[in-house]
Amino acid sequence: MYKFMSYIQNYVEIKIIGERPQKFINICLRRRLAIWKLERVSDREFTLCMLAGDFKKNVRSAARKSHIKVKILKKNGMLYSLRRYRSRKTLFIVSLLLTALFYMMSSIVWNIQIEGADAFSRLQTQSLLNELGVKRGSFLSNINTRALAEQLLQNQKNLSWVGVRKHGMTLSVELEKGTFYEEKKSENILAEDPCNIAVSKDCLLYKVTVEQGTQVISTGDTALAGQVVISGEGKHAKAEILGCVWYRAETEVVTETEVLRPTGNTQKLHSLLIFGLKIDAPAWKWLPWNWGKKDFTSYDSIYNEKYAGTNGNIPLGTATLIKRETKWETITLSEEEAKIKARTEVETALDAAIPDDGKILRTTASFVKRDGKIYYVAAAEVLEQVGICVAP
Repeated sequence: MYKFMSYIQNYVEIKIIGERPQKFINICLRRRLAIWKLERVSDREFTLCMLAGDFKKNVRSAARKSHIKVKILKKNGMLYSLRRYRSRKTLFIVSLLLTALFYMMSSIVWNIQIEGADAFSRLQTQSLLNELGVKRGSFLSNINTRALAEQLLQNQKNLSWVGVRKHGMTLSVELEKGTFYEEKKSENILAEDPCNIAVSKDCLLYKVTVEQGTQVISTGDTALAGQVVISGEGKHAKAEILGCVWYRAETEVVTETEVLRPTGNTQKLHSLLIFGLKIDAPAWKWLPWNWGKKDFTSYDSIYNEKYAGTNGNIPLGTATLIKRETKWETITLSEEEAKIKARTEVETALDAAIPDDGKILRTTASFVKRDGKIYYVAAAEVLEQVGICVAP
């Protein structure tokens, strides 16, 4: 610590020569001047170090009184170092720039690691981080890990926990997926408030298990959406209602349709990635890599990023965007192809309408001719939970 302070305050190494060099040392000590590295060269010569400020103010009078000569061997300290580099301005400026660059590079996010949950949740988390401005090149000091974790958790209802930590220049995000069960309610009803239980869809009551309340529609009867099945009679009704719900979908079988097909024309666009900044290659037509390129009005694309380092943990890399031109074309299908297309569309619509927790009891499907046109009609009978709480 003393060496550091002396370097900041600046000091000199001197040699004293004379008949009585001890007298000079005693005068300095009486004046409470800091002296260190005192070494005897001979009876008439000593070397020592003292602060530059003390040297300027006291050495001349002390040397005159002790009849000795003082010779400066070396000047040390921050001020003298700066003076030494004053004539080397380029080196000094480069040193400052390198120091600033090193500090900046150690203060930014080099890599973002997202672990846990499933691939979709990790991809969604990456998209949310980009929207929040957290990416490679962001300053670590600007990232509040607790607030960021709360924002990610609020925007992803399928997660039960999100952890964000800083490991050096890496931002680590850990995800934990949870299973949530929500009571279906048509209104905001508290657990202690009186309510009835109705059905959310038109259905046939398949099984009714009453925990609290009175059943007003018998099992096996049909109930319409919103109709009360369990009366709470002034209390909070509790019951589980399984109902058979019918789903139906149909579409016309058509032999002419429009499809989006690739034309075979492609474009490659390159970009440079530097600490979160994306620098696109110039798009001037006269540049060699842009010769013959045309602007596509309709296309699909493939985007790929590649970063340096064994695990891509260095925020320097390249990005490639491949555009493939597409064009809408009207094609004529055979009767069999048209039927397959209609069947696929109807099955997709039914699958989207049926809840994930529903149990399919039976299905029917057929081609029907109506008004000179052919339709594909499909229906499904599904067993599912249909009970919801409603205010009395």
